[in-house]
Amino acid sequence: MTSLKFYCNRIIGKLIRFGVISHGGRNFLGKVCIKGRGGGNKINYRLIDFYRRINVFGTILKILYDCNRTAFIALILYKNGLNSFIIATESVNLNDSVFSGNIWFEASQKCIGWATSLKNIGLFTIISNIEKIPFKGAAISRAAGTCSLLIGKNNNNAILKLNSKWEIKLNVACIATIGQNANSKHKFKAIGSAGKQRNLGFRPKVRGVAKNPCDHPHGGGNGKHSSPPVPVTAYGKPAKWTSTKNKLKEKINKRLFKKY
Repeated sequence: MTSLKFYCNRIIGKLIRFGVISHGGRNFLGKVCIKGRGGGNKINYRLIDFYRRINVFGTILKILYDCNRTAFIALILYKNGLNSFIIATESVNLNDSVFSGNIWFEASQKCIGWATSLKNIGLFTIISNIEKIPFKGAAISRAAGTCSLLIGKNNNNAILKLNSKWEIKLNVACIATIGQNANSKHKFKAIGSAGKQRNLGFRPKVRGVAKNPCDHPHGGGNGKHSSPPVPVTAYGKPAKWTSTKNKLKEKINKRLFKKY
């Protein structure tokens, strides 16, 4: 067990990773564009394999926490000697064998953690880490606990139902991973302290009513006073009780497709 741990640490040390520079919410001119950002712990960015077209079986050596994403990542060693990080799938354990590639075979619900093209995956299979465009890398359902459902397929296109109830149409040559992403309990986790919030890179927030009129629409006045009937952001847009998407319910009822 000690030798395996040493071997995993040696592989992780050789994989490509680099530090991320924090800009504190500022653009290239040095002006603050996103308020309340800055500080935080130093982080390393680990390159994740979102393509998985190697057509080789591999073994899961280690499951790790990644500070750049909510889902866990897994260290995989392929039979040809290559190794990489992938996004871990729920119920995948150490020493499990997974496949990465797009060769034809009949994939099923039992192939948890396997990555293959949509044309090889059966209907009503739960999938994640899905490509929008073939050979572009996974871009859909990458967060912790997220997944999509394959509800339709023909010779050229496949229809997926996302967690947001959207139905999208993709090419059947796109790669997807069978199963749900790991760390599904992430949404129930509370930060719990102001110090941890600072470690994540978020600075304290100041109420709009405590500012001056030049800094916020709620600011100004004599003495304490409450916010107006329709709270707005610092840029004047409604901050509560309004949808962030335009006519989302109408689009869902019409069953429109998002085409990529």
